[in-house]
Amino acid sequence: MKEMASLSSIVVLLFFFNIHFIQGYYYDKGTVQTITKCPGYYCGRYQVPGDNETSLWSLCGPCPRGSRVNSTWACTECTSSPTAYDWMYLCFMVVIGLLAQWYSIDTMLPNSQFSWKTFGTHFSALIETCLSACITLLIHEPLGSLQLRSCTVKHLSDWYTILHNPNPNYEEVLHCAQEAVYPLYSIVFVHYGLSVFMLFFIRPWANKALQNRGHVASRPIYAALYLYPILALIHGIMAGLIYYAFPSIIILLSLMSHAFHFASRTDQSWRALLYETVSCIHNLVVVIGHWVLHGFGLVALTLWLQPELLAVILTLVPLPTFLYIVLSRFTDPGKFHTD
Repeated sequence: MKEMASLSSIVVLLFFFNIHFIQGYYYDKGTVQTITKCPGYYCGRYQVPGDNETSLWSLCGPCPRGSRVNSTWACTECTSSPTAYDWMYLCFMVVIGLLAQWYSIDTMLPNSQFSWKTFGTHFSALIETCLSACITLLIHEPLGSLQLRSCTVKHLSDWYTILHNPNPNYEEVLHCAQEAVYPLYSIVFVHYGLSVFMLFFIRPWANKALQNRGHVASRPIYAALYLYPILALIHGIMAGLIYYAFPSIIILLSLMSHAFHFASRTDQSWRALLYETVSCIHNLVVVIGHWVLHGFGLVALTLWLQPELLAVILTLVPLPTFLYIVLSRFTDPGKFHTD
């Protein structure tokens, strides 16, 4: 009983004198003259004008656009240039929009074989995409140049800073969400928006020149108006995952599309496959396009993992085509039967 009484008296004394054994996370919540630490991974301070022509460091918060926090919790301007892998990622996002348009044009035009109307519509989509990509680069820093000023991508979390807002001592949430991968995230939205604008500006003139009327002219436009918001939504949610996985994605998609293209032929003999590929311009362009996409994915994957093997890897680009043509006779369903 005496031990319980002494323990109770100690607890009462601690409560009375407000003695805390657990020390919470401490940081300067206001502006400071000398930079101090900030909580979280992406909260930082930047210089603001003070009294008597002095400069102070701001409250802990998100860094201004075009800058990110460094190891001393100071927001520093991003002055580096995108790496080769970054440029290939941006090219991938541009090519995805173009391929989506080309696919919709192929499926919605009445004549899927080569014709000047089909070629002209495809060429119009290419011009729209190229113009929007160039304008997107010109309006980003440095202005009027096809170069970019960017922040270096370090971690997957750099793409999802909104998920890393700290809550020190569970008192208040510091909203430090920012574009830590500037401008790799926002520039894709700008490009898709300009692509829609170019679609409205160029496609009607192209349809008029090609004499496309009615549903032939309107359906590819309506399809693009659905596709670009879908692509923007996917990019907004999965940009970080796509950044690290796009080489594998484009390789798998090119292989699957390549196999589907050959599997849709009626005659699966190697002679017929080879003859139809060489004799038909449409089929030849499709195969060469698959080679380009396959090589693009291999180059991106090789630059990321083992750049010294690039020349050897590129020799494998035509391999899926040759393997399908040579081995198609062994997989013809007509040769399989049950006794």
